[in-house]
Amino acid sequence: MKAFSTENIRNLAVIGHGDAGKTQLVSSLLHVAGATTRWGKVDEGTTVTDYEEDSIERKVTLNNNFAHLEHKDTKVNLIDTPGYAAFVSHARPGLRVADCALVVVDGVNGIEVQTEKTWSYANEFLLPRFMVINKMEKERADFGHALDTATQSFARSIVPFTLPIGQETNFSGVVDVVHQKAYEFDASGKAKEIPIPEMGREVFETTRERIIELVAESDDALMEKYFENGTLDEEDIYPNLAKAIAASKLCPVYAVSANSLVGLSILLDHIIEFAPNPATHEAEYGFTDSDQNGERITRKYSNDEPFSAYVFRTIADPFAGRINVMKVVSGKVSSDATVYNSSRDAQERLGALHVIQGKNLDKVNEAQTGDIIAVVKLRETQTGDTVCDKAKPIV
Repeated sequence: MKAFSTENIRNLAVIGHGDAGKTQLVSSLLHVAGATTRWGKVDEGTTVTDYEEDSIERKVTLNNNFAHLEHKDTKVNLIDTPGYAAFVSHARPGLRVADCALVVVDGVNGIEVQTEKTWSYANEFLLPRFMVINKMEKERADFGHALDTATQSFARSIVPFTLPIGQETNFSGVVDVVHQKAYEFDASGKAKEIPIPEMGREVFETTRERIIELVAESDDALMEKYFENGTLDEEDIYPNLAKAIAASKLCPVYAVSANSLVGLSILLDHIIEFAPNPATHEAEYGFTDSDQNGERITRKYSNDEPFSAYVFRTIADPFAGRINVMKVVSGKVSSDATVYNSSRDAQERLGALHVIQGKNLDKVNEAQTGDIIAVVKLRETQTGDTVCDKAKPIV
C-alpha cells in the first residue's frame, strides 16, 4: 500500500452505545469504498473488525480494532471502539490518537448511556465530532427524535448535514443540505442524484439557514457579514465549515443505514471534505527524558519535525506474535529503521511497517505524520511508550 501525506489522512474513532451499529457501519463504509469485496455483516460474523471468536459469538466489540479505506485519494483510518458498559473504557486510547470522533446513534433509541460516556471521553481529548443517526430503515426509527435527544443531551451546535428521504422501510435516500442536492441509493450503496423532494423543502431551508448561522458564529468577521447581509455568500460558507468543525463549534449529523448502505457514500464525501487532518491537531507536549526532569518540548504534527510515534495498543496475535500499534506524531519513518524507545532507554529495529485491516497486516514502506501503523515483535516496546529519533528524543 502506498504512503499517504498528512493532509490526505483522516483518523476517526467510531464511538457510541453498544448495538448502535458501529461495527456494521465500519464494515459497510469499507464495502462502499471498495476496500472489501465481500460485504461483512455482524449477524453473519463476517465483519472486518470483529474477528475474534468471542466478539463473533457475542456480537460485541471487546477492544479497539482497526480498518482503513481509500476514498478520493485520501486514507481514512477507522478505529472501531467498544460500546458496552463492561468494555467501553477501552475506547479512550482510541480517542487519544484520533483526530475526530464519529458518534453513532441508534435511530430508534436516540442517545443512550454509553453514548454520553464516550462523548465525555471525546471531550477529554477536545476532539471534533461527526454524528451519524443509524438504522434509519428500522421500524420506529425517527431522525427528528434522535436529533432532539442529541441536542438536549450535549447542548452543542449539532445540525444535520443530510436529511432522510423516506421513513423506516421506505428510507431510500438523503438530502445533502450543504451542497443542496438529493440522492437515492441502490442496493450496492451507489448514489443517484434526484430532485430535492418538495415535501421536505421547508425543513431543508430551515436546516441550511441553521448551518449558515453556525458558520457565522464561528468567526467574528463572518458574524459581521451575516448581520449586514442576513446571510453568507457561498465562498464564505464552504471554506469555513471545516474550520468550524475542527474548532468544535459545529457538529454535523448524517442520516444513514449501515444495513442497507443508504447515505454512506455522502458521509464519506463529507469526511474527506470537512473532517480535520492530523496537521490541524494541536502540538504534542513531552520531555527530553522519561523521568520528566528534562526540558519540556513540543512536536508539531508535521513531516518536517523529527520522528516520534506514540504506541497506544499492543495486540497478542497467535501467529504474528506481539503487535505494537502506533500513531506517527511527527516526521516520517521507513521500514527497517532503527528508532529509540525514549520511555525505556532502548533501541528498537522496526523491521516491516504494516497497516491494519482487521486481523490482516498489509506492508507499507513508509509512514508519514498522522498515520496509524503496526510493527511486530519489538523487544522492549509496550503500550504507552514513545519511539523516536534518538538524536531528538521526546517522551
